[in-house]
Amino acid sequence: MSTVDELHPKAIDLAEQAFSLQKKGDNINAKKLFLEALKFEQQAALLLSPTQESEPSRSILFRSAASLAFKGGDYESADWLIANGLSGYPPSEIKEELKNLYDDVNFMRHLSAKGIELSNREWLMTLSGNDISYGKTNAELLMTRVEKVTTLYYRTVERLLKLPYRVKGSVNPEIKEKYGLYISALLPGSFAVAFQVGKPYLQISLFPDIEPKEPINPEIVIDEVMSCFEILESINPDELKERIVDKTYYENFVGLAKQIAPDGDKVKLVGFTVKRNGSEKPVALRKSKKQLQQTPDTSLLEDSDKDKNSAKVYTGILMHAHSPRIRKFGTVKLLDASSGEEQTIRVPIALMKDIVQPYYEENVKILVLEEKGKYYLEEIELLTI
Repeated sequence: MSTVDELHPKAIDLAEQAFSLQKKGDNINAKKLFLEALKFEQQAALLLSPTQESEPSRSILFRSAASLAFKGGDYESADWLIANGLSGYPPSEIKEELKNLYDDVNFMRHLSAKGIELSNREWLMTLSGNDISYGKTNAELLMTRVEKVTTLYYRTVERLLKLPYRVKGSVNPEIKEKYGLYISALLPGSFAVAFQVGKPYLQISLFPDIEPKEPINPEIVIDEVMSCFEILESINPDELKERIVDKTYYENFVGLAKQIAPDGDKVKLVGFTVKRNGSEKPVALRKSKKQLQQTPDTSLLEDSDKDKNSAKVYTGILMHAHSPRIRKFGTVKLLDASSGEEQTIRVPIALMKDIVQPYYEENVKILVLEEKGKYYLEEIELLTI
């Protein structure tokens, strides 16, 4: 009879081969190898009894086996393996990872069960959480994310076209015409919205001096958005700065991603799915807005403002928003409804138009960093009673 020490290395070797094929885009053969690796890892996990003495090895093996089943597209096996992993005495961190994987399995099972067919120009955004039921969701939770995904998509088109960051005004009509984004379906279950990209023409005549000369394939735009989401969700989110080298575009992407991200309760997971090389590729956002918190970029602050900062929270009505074209910061004024006092808050240009201005004349809560008596916006959200 084989032992854990014999079975587990075989699973690891096959999984490494599968990951290598996956990186090369050979998802079909990668899935086959993931499922082969699963057989060995599952056998190894089943050799350990559900006792405290078997931990953490037992739950780690079940987590690994469930992950292999998930990557191989065997969601029923993944579900069963997760349940077995949780049935023992898993450490808290392993238990949390198993629960997160369970969310991913449910997400993908929903898509497969409904037989959703995606083209290469489409992707799904799926919400799940306490405020999501079969075919129903809070309208604000959905439409806010639809709006922010749309904005993030067009910002990505502009960035890939090497356009200067747009401080004011709307998306150029020609870009909207040639890279138009549409909602093609609303799907029940965990609640999914399908986005579809229109087909661009052969050239962008309004921008003759901007590379690339040829239009960008919509698939590239979609893949860029998904890749950036994956980096944010990874253990090294700062790598996104290397991918989006323009600071303004980087700050804008992260700011919009925080608006799309789960809130931890009402929406626990925001999932995206694209179809590439005949198979579906999921990207799950689990990190909350707070977990996506950026480290303040002190290079944006004036030299005299680089002392130690302190955080404060202000609430009130957003009464004014100003975006200068050539400065690093815009300003907003917050009116305290009870005292009538106004507080001026500086906002990075990257956050002004897409994140802050939509809250004009709304009752909001703002987290600020104080520097030398000046206040810099860190977070903004609608204040609910």
